[in-house]
Amino acid sequence: MNEELLIDMSGIMDEETFHEYVSKKLNFPGYYGYNLDAFWDCITDEDQSSMPNKLIVEGLAALKQFLPEIHDGFVECLKDYEKEYLGREVVFRQDSPSGEGIEFENE
Repeated sequence: MNEELLIDMSGIMDEETFHEYVSKKLNFPGYYGYNLDAFWDCITDEDQSSMPNKLIVEGLAALKQFLPEIHDGFVECLKDYEKEYLGREVVFRQDSPSGEGIEFENE
């Protein structure tokens, strides 16, 4: 388990990309179901993810702009996770100071 992990949601504009990104960053299994119920199941089962002690989530304003329902469910899951797993911390940032968001190559 990592002590700290940064995930930057800026640049994510569709649901499939959201699920691909979080599943890769959190090491979800290949059978991950690409929905928020599956997201919850994975983050609450240490055999199915590598949730760190401290998760920093950036770019939430951009995620809310493009995927408001996914944003709201994602934030709710992480807040519930933080309440249920004492000693774990989730930091929510609306902006993206790291600049680590998904970039798309010019074609």
